[in-house]
Amino acid sequence: MTATARYIPPFFYNDHVERDLPAPPILKVFRQRYLIDTDHPDFDELVDDARHYANDGTDADPVLARTARALLKALGKSA
Repeated sequence: MTATARYIPPFFYNDHVERDLPAPPILKVFRQRYLIDTDHPDFDELVDDARHYANDGTDADPVLARTARALLKALGKSA
């Protein structure tokens, strides 16, 4: 793993992409995680979206909020 790649759970990432939002590329797919490029310009968009859902900023599905928090935790980011 390079310094510019991180393992993340796939659930929030998949939802983010399904909403046609920009996301960093997946470098490798594993059974229960993705390796993504954290130096990609769209990385911040993914993190901002996860923070939005993790902080109860919406009436989001509780599962989506939980998966957003899991993504942030995997990235070592605070909600």
